[in-house]
Amino acid sequence: MNRRLRLGLGAAAALVLGGALAAPVVLRDGGSSRNCSMTLTYVGQQYEVRPIRDNSLVQAVAIGVGVTHGCGYRPQNVDLRSLLGVSPAKAVALAGDATSVYVRQGVCVRTVPAALRACLRR
Repeated sequence: MNRRLRLGLGAAAALVLGGALAAPVVLRDGGSSRNCSMTLTYVGQQYEVRPIRDNSLVQAVAIGVGVTHGCGYRPQNVDLRSLLGVSPAKAVALAGDATSVYVRQGVCVRTVPAALRACLRR
C-alpha cells in the first residue's frame, strides 16, 4: 500500500471516529441548550430550575432523593436539601449547587430572581 493511500485511510478513520465520539454530545444537546430547562420530580411534584445569583437562599438539611430529567439527559437520582426558611413544598436545592434552586411548578411563577427569596418565604 502506498503512503498516500495509508494517509487517506487514516484521515478517513479519524473523521469517522471523531464523529462517533461527538455524536452523543450533539444529540444530547439537541442544538438548543439555551431553550432547555431541567425539571425535578420530588414526592410526586414537579419542580422547575430557577437561577439564583446572590446566594440569598442557603441550603439546610438533607431531605431525600429526587429525579432530574430533561434536556436530552437520562433521568438521574439526585440528593436534595431544604432551603433555610423555605418549605420543601415550595422549593428545594440539589446538594452542593449554589447557583440554582428547584421551585415547584405554579409557585412564584413570574418572580424575578432578585425577588425569589421573598416570594418563597411567604
